[in-house]
Amino acid sequence: MNDNDTSSVWARYREAKNLAFERKAEPEEGPPLTLEELEAAIVQAAASSGIPETGMPPRSVIHPSKQKQLSRWFYRTLLVLFSALTAGLVWWGREMYGP
Repeated sequence: MNDNDTSSVWARYREAKNLAFERKAEPEEGPPLTLEELEAAIVQAAASSGIPETGMPPRSVIHPSKQKQLSRWFYRTLLVLFSALTAGLVWWGREMYGP
């Protein structure tokens, strides 16, 4: 994923993750944090930012579908092909049977 992505959900996720790591990255007395503790901190920070428990936004938010754009081009192509076929048949008919 690109860090310059403008998706608000992704930005909130990254912000929550950075906040969790910044809080735990400060030197503390005692043993280093475990992976479970870091994940719990990320989940807690994400929950406070309004991100779902899974932590990641849905794929449809990050990669929107291009189905509408593709179907528009498909129908335009069909229209052009139909027009070309009609024009070609009219021209051929006039050449073969015209005056």
